Amino acid sequence: MIHSVNDVAPEEMNAASLALVEARGSLKGIEYLQKVITGEIPQSPFNSMLGIRLVEATEGRVVAECDVRADHFNKGGTGHGGFISTLCDNACGMALDSVSDEGVSWTTMDLQVRFHKAVRPDATTLRTVGTVIKAGRQVGVTQAEVRTIDGALIATATSSLHVVPKR
Repeated sequence: MIHSVNDVAPEEMNAASLALVEARGSLKGIEYLQKVITGEIPQSPFNSMLGIRLVEATEGRVVAECDVRADHFNKGGTGHGGFISTLCDNACGMALDSVSDEGVSWTTMDLQVRFHKAVRPDATTLRTVGTVIKAGRQVGVTQAEVRTIDGALIATATSSLHVVPKR
């Protein structure tokens, strides 16, 4: 079972992903995230696909934004729960990354999302804040909030993540 990019043979990853793994291996997490914000390092391919962009990173806290698009909605015309969960998972992982040493990566053990309000088609931008509750040597605990740009609370989440050993 594949748990992280460390479990994938290099010849099975595309060049962009390999470059990100290499860059992350040589930088502390906060340094890596700051370079993503300035554009020195690109957003991950997954975040780019979804339109998620990291806009702030300090030790223990990150802020990401995403302009709402038609492909983020479900058949009922509201923001898809999987998409909102992805925003939470993403922010939780990056928050923990912000306090991590060179080459340390994390994989989600669990994610509990609570939905408070639906994302409606008139929403323009979602802002997700991820914060670290506890950063242990093997397990980290984080939380996230997703809000509309005008502050309406969409979802909250907590997550436990497990460290992926360095190669």
